Formats: sequence, C-alpha cells, structure tokens
Amino acid sequence: MEIKTFELSYLHGAKDALKSAFYHENSNDIFNEWEFAETLLKSDGYLPELCVIALDEENVVGYNVLTKAKIGSSPGLALGPLGVRKEYQNTGIGSALVKECIKRAEKSGFSYIALLGGNYYSRFGFESGKQYGITVSENEFDNQHLQILFLDKSIKGRVSGKLVYCDAFYDTDGNLL
Repeated sequence: MEIKTFELSYLHGAKDALKSAFYHENSNDIFNEWEFAETLLKSDGYLPELCVIALDEENVVGYNVLTKAKIGSSPGLALGPLGVRKEYQNTGIGSALVKECIKRAEKSGFSYIALLGGNYYSRFGFESGKQYGITVSENEFDNQHLQILFLDKSIKGRVSGKLVYCDAFYDTDGNLL
C-alpha cells in the first residue's frame, strides 16, 4: 500500500472508494461523500497538497482531505471526508491516511485540525471542541461530535467560537450540509 498526493487522474477511483465506504440504502444522490470529493476540487478551501489517497497497486482504496477552516479569526483546517473501501477497512489504511494528513498540516504551519466524527479520532490526539467553547452549529448533536487537534499547543484554550468550513460545506442558504 502506498499513500500519495491526490491527482485528478485518481478522481474516479477516489469517488469509488468513498462510495464503497459510505453508501447505504438511503444515501442522498446529490449530497454524499463521493460526490463531495469532486465538489471540493472547485472550493476556495481546497489545498491540493493536503488531499491524499491510498493505493493498492494502482487501485484507489482510501481517500482523505484537509480543507481550510476558521474558528473565529483563527485559520486552521477541517478533516474529511475520510473513507476506505469496505474490503480494506480495519487494516490500518484509515489511520495511515489521517497520520499523513496530520504530518502535512504540521509541515504547512497550520495550528489546528477540526472534524465532525466519533471516538475513532481520539487515537490521533483529537479531543472534544466543546470543552474549549468551539461549536459548529446550533445543533447540539453536531457540537457533541466536533473534535479538534491542536497542532500548535500554544493556542490550546485560546481559540473558541464557531467553526466555519470552506464554502463547499454549505448550501446556497448558508446551511451546513
């Protein structure tokens, strides 16, 4: 398995990997993780060097992306979508993709990475954003799942407010998708 920077030639494979990871019977045909990967390419928050894929030979088996985000006036990154083909899940590929993105974010000088997700991410140092007064919406469920990893420990406890993703994460009325 190899992890490398995403290139447009891998778009179809990346979308297939995400669909394998996320598709369920009630999936939305328009907004879903696999179509969202393409939408991000046109976003003001897309950073090509922070989008990675996992390859098994030449087949894309995993995808992860970091995009620009802000908490108050503090710039940082948002993680996701992260997805690994069903048949490759629980093999360490997701962890390798997250670790690679964290390493790249640190090298790029970003001070934090935020995400909406479950307990999986605590193994990488992510913790509840709620304890720092960080929210993502008026929805308490979303706020309970908001997590943050401080890459710059000096800002820990000094950043608070609402996490704002890049434009691709919002509908035309400004609602978080």
